[in-house]
Amino acid sequence: MKKENINALRNASRKLIRELGMLQLNNEHLKKTPQHWHALIEIEKEPGINISTLANLLLLSISATSRIVNALVEHDLVSFKEGTDKREKYLYISKKGQIEITNIDEFSNSKIKGAFEFLTESDQSQIINAIQKYGEALEKSRLIRAQVKIHTLSTSRTIRKQIIAMIEHIQKNEFLLPITDDINACILKAEEDFYYNNSYNFWYAVDNNGIIIGSIGLKKIDNHHGEIKKFFVEQQYRKKGVAQKLMATLVKAAHKHHFDELYLGTVDTLQAAQNFYKKYGFSQITAQQVPLGFNICPVDTVFFKSNVKDLQHKFCA
Repeated sequence: MKKENINALRNASRKLIRELGMLQLNNEHLKKTPQHWHALIEIEKEPGINISTLANLLLLSISATSRIVNALVEHDLVSFKEGTDKREKYLYISKKGQIEITNIDEFSNSKIKGAFEFLTESDQSQIINAIQKYGEALEKSRLIRAQVKIHTLSTSRTIRKQIIAMIEHIQKNEFLLPITDDINACILKAEEDFYYNNSYNFWYAVDNNGIIIGSIGLKKIDNHHGEIKKFFVEQQYRKKGVAQKLMATLVKAAHKHHFDELYLGTVDTLQAAQNFYKKYGFSQITAQQVPLGFNICPVDTVFFKSNVKDLQHKFCA
């Protein structure tokens, strides 16, 4: 997607939020944030909803949703009934809450009716369809990210071979790299490069069908430096948060092992990978600047390094 299209859509979305009055819901009259009113609307739509279901609808954590619900109960907008498990609460709108729902409906409907006066029925239908499609696309993208799971490498030779097959498919078919039999052998021999401090430091991502779609490894150079190895993501899963999940897992491990800096080598033709590293603060260096113990792969021509603490702020905050 073109950058100008992304910026245009973001600008339009912000304007839409402002013009619909969502920011105005946090005023002195209503005394609550937009999250409170979205929660109130969902409780009114589904009487008896529990907090975990409500959290899924709001895309918030259960703890954050509990705080919102407690505030609504405190202001007598929502009531609850305890289930068999007293920790579970079933939520219902109160009479006072229903009055607030009516106020929200009148407030929002007036905004939409005012806008519709400047649109034909055809325009209205097109806008509704476009917004619905955009919402569905956002949901699909979110679900793909949520369904991706990160696993630590095991001793399974089958899994290791599947990871190598995924990597070689990308190397050979997408980037036409010259691949030798031993270039990915480190995964089969993971105990040599990736097992230290009583743990495997190699991870792979799977989709909701258990298909391997990405990988990343952290090789120990010395007590202060680590090397990022075999960082690959299948093409259809790029720009969907998979690379960030893998990198976040690696950065947490690097911090646990008390590494100060991370290094990596890549190929000059892998522009998307280089853009990823630069985006997250990696600095490009020369081959002569890598630490002793960094074994340069024959196909690598571009090198990067980054401070672990800086990466923590970007990936693990």
